[in-house]
Amino acid sequence: MICRLPARVESAALACACLLLAQPAHAYIDPGTGSALLYVVSGIVLSLYFSVRGLYYRAVDLFFRARFRDQNCEIAIHCEDPRYEITFLPVIDALQERGLDVTLFTMYERDETFPSLPGRVAHRAIPPGMVGYAYLNNLEAVLLVTTTPQLDVMTFRRSRRVRHYTIVSHALGESRYVRPFAYDYFDSVLCCGPILKANIRRMEGIRKLPAKQLLETGIPHWEDLMRRAQVSAPLGPQPVVLVAPSWGPLSMFEAFGTGFVAQIAKRYPVIVRPHPQMKVSQPDLYRQILALDGVTVDTARTPSAAMSRAHILLSDISGITHEFAFIYGRPVVIIDRKQAAGGLEGEVLGGDSDLKEQCKDFIVPTAPGEIDRITDHLSRVLEQHSVERVREARDRLIYNFGRGSQVAAQQIEDLYRTELARVAAEESAGGHGRGLLRRFLKAGRRLPSAS
Repeated sequence: MICRLPARVESAALACACLLLAQPAHAYIDPGTGSALLYVVSGIVLSLYFSVRGLYYRAVDLFFRARFRDQNCEIAIHCEDPRYEITFLPVIDALQERGLDVTLFTMYERDETFPSLPGRVAHRAIPPGMVGYAYLNNLEAVLLVTTTPQLDVMTFRRSRRVRHYTIVSHALGESRYVRPFAYDYFDSVLCCGPILKANIRRMEGIRKLPAKQLLETGIPHWEDLMRRAQVSAPLGPQPVVLVAPSWGPLSMFEAFGTGFVAQIAKRYPVIVRPHPQMKVSQPDLYRQILALDGVTVDTARTPSAAMSRAHILLSDISGITHEFAFIYGRPVVIIDRKQAAGGLEGEVLGGDSDLKEQCKDFIVPTAPGEIDRITDHLSRVLEQHSVERVREARDRLIYNFGRGSQVAAQQIEDLYRTELARVAAEESAGGHGRGLLRRFLKAGRRLPSAS
């Protein structure tokens, strides 16, 4: 049998062979022709590169399709990074209480330092990056839950054998500072609040997309943070400042260095919590922060201990600002460096952050030019803080505050039951749901009805 290469690869290889076998010619090439020839050669080389890379990706995808074709589960939960596991753990516990089987796929190994999983939860560690996504892209499941956006946009593709994809919020967001098409191709979204829900509907209208299920869920792990806050030691009489900015070009440390921390420490005790990603992406700056004198540096896996000790938070665009304000009821000062929405969903939505506008009384924006007077701003915000304003905004901006994991588990169960009911309908009609239904019944499970 004769195997043929794809047409693009065959053409590129033939062109390269012609160039390599060409005989020397004593001829003059004018500059215009030389430029044209350079473009042709560059195009051939790039075409060959992307063709070979495409073949590699397809080979990896085919490998996982053949090697793991017998792997399937009912409810799959995908966690790409340990930072997001805190979102899933309370939901997993609630699903276990409902008698539902869950398989947790992590793109990292879980060792003894991680919280133990409930007994009926299956765990599979898969490789990070493209190889791990090739595995997920050929998964078989009734429902897949993730916090990872951009389904069917980049490497994370829909599997033809997964019935339903849903994404859950791991922070209070508004679909503005996320990458393009972040939510577009999910079947449903477990929304954190009404701003996110409204903005997703706007994006659907702008892009003429069919309306997906937008469920009023909340933020599942916040209730765990609330429990920790309730049992934490009372605040001391001396105000403590927590400095916990983001990482990257918009970080306070990137913009202003670390000198402002020493200035604050002259008046208040200071806890500095560098963003975990800084250790990877900005290692030199991370080492400078660890070496700061006269302050406490916190690098724990979760920020709960640091937040519980602080009276006020100084940050920038980090998601910790909403956790500190809404869970602890304490004030925040942010350095208001305008975040460009170019290349993000905010460029399509237009305007400025709705969350920032509605939280400005207790997450107080301060101009970057005021960094030399930041200690005075912290003192003023502490004096003028109102817990009641925080509670009013919390009730308005966050769905199901304090019970998000139970609501999420109920919604996931409802999505799961609905899909299985559709599978049963397809089976009775002789459709393509027969294989999944047969495996489900063979495992001794009772088919739930949609309710």
